[in-house]
Amino acid sequence: MKKQVQVKPDVDQTKQMIEFDLVLDKIGHLGRFQVIICIMLSYTGIQASLHAVSSVFYAAKTPYRCNVPPIDNSSFYPNLTETEILNYTIPRNENGNFDRCQRFNVSLESCEPANLACVNQTHEGTMECDHGYHYDTSQYKSTIITEWDLVCDGAIWASVVSSVFMAGMWTGAVISGYLLDFIGRRYTILVMAVGSLISGLCISAVQPFWAFVILRFCVAACSHGAFMSSFVYIIEVTGNSRTAAGVHLHTAFSIAYAVNSLFAYYLRDWRQYYFAISLTPALYIIFHLFIPESPRWHFSNGRIEKGMAEANRFAAGNGIVMTPQDYEDTFVSRPTDRETARNYNCLDLFRPKRMRWVVLNMMFSWMVISMVYYGLSLNAGSLAGDIYLNNALNGILEIIGYFIVQFTMDKYGRRTIMSSFFFIQGFGCLGSAALKEVANGNQAILLASTILAFTGKVFNAGSFGAVYNLTAELFPTVIRGNAVGLGSMAARAGSICSPFIIFLQDRHSWLPATVFGVFGVAGGFFSLAYPETMNRYMPQTIAEAELFYSGKGDFT
Repeated sequence: MKKQVQVKPDVDQTKQMIEFDLVLDKIGHLGRFQVIICIMLSYTGIQASLHAVSSVFYAAKTPYRCNVPPIDNSSFYPNLTETEILNYTIPRNENGNFDRCQRFNVSLESCEPANLACVNQTHEGTMECDHGYHYDTSQYKSTIITEWDLVCDGAIWASVVSSVFMAGMWTGAVISGYLLDFIGRRYTILVMAVGSLISGLCISAVQPFWAFVILRFCVAACSHGAFMSSFVYIIEVTGNSRTAAGVHLHTAFSIAYAVNSLFAYYLRDWRQYYFAISLTPALYIIFHLFIPESPRWHFSNGRIEKGMAEANRFAAGNGIVMTPQDYEDTFVSRPTDRETARNYNCLDLFRPKRMRWVVLNMMFSWMVISMVYYGLSLNAGSLAGDIYLNNALNGILEIIGYFIVQFTMDKYGRRTIMSSFFFIQGFGCLGSAALKEVANGNQAILLASTILAFTGKVFNAGSFGAVYNLTAELFPTVIRGNAVGLGSMAARAGSICSPFIIFLQDRHSWLPATVFGVFGVAGGFFSLAYPETMNRYMPQTIAEAELFYSGKGDFT
């Protein structure tokens, strides 16, 4: 039965268009061909994740102190332990810890091998490290910290690199969002994957620090752009199975998050490590040859013949033969926009009256989810224990969150799941902060606080999977890429804020978790205003989306 869209007389105009969801009813919403495509596109999630969390290892904190030659030269002083070197040469700060950016003001030039008289004397104050730094290489052969001396006054540059990476992700969202709706889904993914491969490999060989920073910006833009573009593609070709398909692209991201620990464990030199993770997009370049363009994108832009040709590839892959009559049955009367043959941009999302409020709410959701995500990740990364296991645990927790989304989103609806997940992560953060403040060393209460924080992490990850799906379903095909890109841009604003919010714990330990909790609860209330998209056809034109937001069109 053909889908009929009720159109008010004041809508711009209508025309006959192929409804791709009706085509999917005939060829299969998640047949073997779509499953194979989803697996191939998952490689973009793997490379995006490896680059996004790589700083945990390539910029890992490494114990260091001032170089104090010849005292720390084992050829001259073979019996000195590291602790003795520290006691002889490095002062302590007000907390009783060694001040690793200073050394005692003694004349090291007067030291004679095997004689400690030059340092075993009254010291006249301290001085900055004048012979560079000594690093503990027992865990990491090299990191960017040890290679470029990003310690003491230079420590801020490690944070700058992270901020630049986030800015690169923001830029990638803008560029890929435009390219998706301009040159199509398939070629946008290819361009971004190739860019990720080239810039990643260059990072592993670059020498100047400024070039490293620029290339990290580029790899962020390309790796995130490829991941975001793959999501848009998957959502469009999997129809009523889009929840599971879209969510599990994020599962690939989280699996790579955990697997990243293996790369880092076996490759302790940061250049070898980065070279290895940068090779991951290479396989996708081969996959590109077997992936057709999104038929939905062709149909929404009026290219019926091209869309049918691509849809036939899906049908053949699923063992189905489509006849001309089959396609005839999928034509529907669509409300269209006055400007039909044009390229849309992010500003067009704010022009329609109802869409404007939906997109503002969507941006707030993305910003809060990303802010809490990176906030909880930074806190989890500071936990005591093995860094490789802790990193893998973060990835496993995210996978749990995505499976919860898969099994609940199509049962309870997008709006209910979004608001519920926001409330759980928000109250989890608030409860964790409260328990930590009243624990007073009680291990049981501290454990409960940690459990609440990890619970927030699970449902925050689930929110990330849900908001991608919801955004793709809320906005029409002609501007869907821009909508997902704009949401990702808003997410970067949240992730950039996270380190500064975390910094507040130096003054008030309860404040960061409280900020994350308040924003999470606010996100829950705002999510209640979303239109429900479960079991609804995705709109193709802006005019049709406006009807959907008003509740006056039949999209079931």
